[in-house]
Amino acid sequence: MPSTLPYNSWDMHRRFIDWAKQHGHNPATGADTFVRLQSDFDMDQAARGLRLPPEVDARAALRQDLAALAKLSDVAVQFPPIYVHTGGDGSIYRYSLMLVIAEDCVEWIGRVWRELDYQGILTGRGHGPRANYTRLARMAIEHELDQESPGYAKA
Repeated sequence: MPSTLPYNSWDMHRRFIDWAKQHGHNPATGADTFVRLQSDFDMDQAARGLRLPPEVDARAALRQDLAALAKLSDVAVQFPPIYVHTGGDGSIYRYSLMLVIAEDCVEWIGRVWRELDYQGILTGRGHGPRANYTRLARMAIEHELDQESPGYAKA
């Protein structure tokens, strides 16, 4: 599905996808923040490139176009699910989750961001019914994020 905007937006799409991966977002969750971070100069340039009528808000049009990338299967598969958790101190965390399933247990790796700052990796392992592995991992990661100093893995 090509861009819904009347311009070739693939360069902006690539910039956005790279940014979203780096900051723990997917297209659906990151479009608003990405567009908000664009300077007025960049948005003026984009508006000219978009060839939008003056009454159309370039930021809104770009936000809608970038969020629509989440519906494209070839883009969506590049992003893991992103979970959101409000920590005990009120901080809002986003984390991706990778599970490694063994015969009798699961190991997980959670990559954590707060705002635009990468916080680190939380790891763990557990066992139980396979159907509950994602829930088990999420509960453990969120419990860790509720701590005063989460135990991020050493690099």
